[in-house]
Amino acid sequence: MNLQQTRTEPAPDPSGVPDPQRASTILVPLDGSIQATMVLPVADGLARILGATIHIVHVSPQSLPAGEICAKLQLAARHLSGTVLDQCAGAPAAAIVEEAKKRGSRFIVMCCHTAAERPDGGFGEIARDILLQTPCPVLLVPSGWAQRLWSLRRLVVPHDGTPASAQAIGAASDLCHDARAEMIILHVATAAGAPPEDTGALHAPHYVDQPQHEWPAWAGEFLSRARAIGKPHCGVHLRTVLCTEPVGEAIVRFASDNQSDLIALAWRRHLERTRALTLRTVVQRAGCPVAIYPITADE
Repeated sequence: MNLQQTRTEPAPDPSGVPDPQRASTILVPLDGSIQATMVLPVADGLARILGATIHIVHVSPQSLPAGEICAKLQLAARHLSGTVLDQCAGAPAAAIVEEAKKRGSRFIVMCCHTAAERPDGGFGEIARDILLQTPCPVLLVPSGWAQRLWSLRRLVVPHDGTPASAQAIGAASDLCHDARAEMIILHVATAAGAPPEDTGALHAPHYVDQPQHEWPAWAGEFLSRARAIGKPHCGVHLRTVLCTEPVGEAIVRFASDNQSDLIALAWRRHLERTRALTLRTVVQRAGCPVAIYPITADE
């Protein structure tokens, strides 16, 4: 990866006190598979940051006694402390989305798939349907997480220069503020890639491989515009980094090289095979959880 110089914008120290008015629930759908249960340490770490309650939901055609459902979902006593466990019926994705709406969930935390083999496209059918309908961000945990503990110290927000992709900055900065974490805005410029066509997009400078020409001034403008559009929390420390290689691979490698704990992506609710290629690459190959913030064009 070819990394150019970085520009850092200092910010005041955060208070570090979560706003109790924003605390709600984190919804964790479980189906009894070990892959699904592996997301619980991440959900627990996120709940601690937000001061939220973990709400485990299992979709089943029939209601089970508490002991049976705990055994089916492979839940130990440590998983249930301070946690709400519930059951509901219906089509899994629709029922989970309805629960998230009803409970005003801050996040849905889940794995991409529970099958032994990775499905075509990286998403299982239920995860895909939840993404397309979700009322809140979805945090996807890699299938090989293996019950590791999770905390947030560094978060990467890829930003392609468009106002749409900046929408994740403000929401992600709230999370960073509560966690006292660093947020890095990552712009990936590729020589072969076409510049974004969105109105108001900020294109990378022509001489991206020659920092002495345009990069310093452009980096300042990029960061200023990202703040203006994304409205990040005033207590979040931001850095911009410019790198050159295919977009999805650059994001994954940068997050790995910089020991990032979370990647936050703005997403326009498209999952067709010819769309969302960056999202698919990052979700399939990232070694850390990925938070997906769905947006619409008019947002």
